[in-house]
Amino acid sequence: MNLIKLDAINSTNEYLKNIIQKNQSKHTQVVYTFNQTEGKGQRGKVWNSQPEKNIAISIVFFPKKIKVDHQFILSMHFSLFILNTLKSLRVPNLKIKWPNDIMSGNTKICGILNETKVKGSFIESFIIGFGINVNQENFIDLPNASSLKLINNIDYDLEGIVSLIFQNLKKYDYLSNALKEFSDNEFQKLNHQYHLNLYRRGEFSQFINKNKEFFFAKILEVNKKGIIKIQKEDKTIMTYNFQEIQMIIE
Repeated sequence: MNLIKLDAINSTNEYLKNIIQKNQSKHTQVVYTFNQTEGKGQRGKVWNSQPEKNIAISIVFFPKKIKVDHQFILSMHFSLFILNTLKSLRVPNLKIKWPNDIMSGNTKICGILNETKVKGSFIESFIIGFGINVNQENFIDLPNASSLKLINNIDYDLEGIVSLIFQNLKKYDYLSNALKEFSDNEFQKLNHQYHLNLYRRGEFSQFINKNKEFFFAKILEVNKKGIIKIQKEDKTIMTYNFQEIQMIIE
């Protein structure tokens, strides 16, 4: 597993995709930068980051015989990895906002973007990219964004956090587990932990659907394909994928 530092890059995910395309590499690689200029978020959003204030990091690996429709299990796996790493930094009130943003209280401190290349019915490569708001103190037009510094009043060492992430990847064998199909027992444990840490599960929250309709509902569960099941105020049960519905944070 290689660790590569980039002085500046448009996107760490794009960098890894280019490596795969040019070199046909099948080796796990981790790249990071403190100056990502064109970071991407979920639903096509742009992730803006002040230089030398935050961390953008991406990991590419090549699973063995993991079906395409099980890719959300990998998302669960790494969301919990990031959450547990941030817990070790004593960041309070951490939760995973479906599908995989990391929240501290009602503020977002980490965004995650997964990109998958498939071959037939299996995943050929999986890139997970995440941006952690570390020392940034001003977020223009992002009322629900925060950073580790704003929350804990600590000026963090960016290299130290990257080192912690890299060491935890190796220490807790996250990548080895992600290279193979999860057994039913492994998935049940993972699923249990994901739901224990799921933001606002069982609480009524406001949502907006793709037709721009607002409504209140509570999250019941998320299945292994990433489909969310909610219950509306009139007791109607509905299911959605992440492109069809979005929670409104007030």
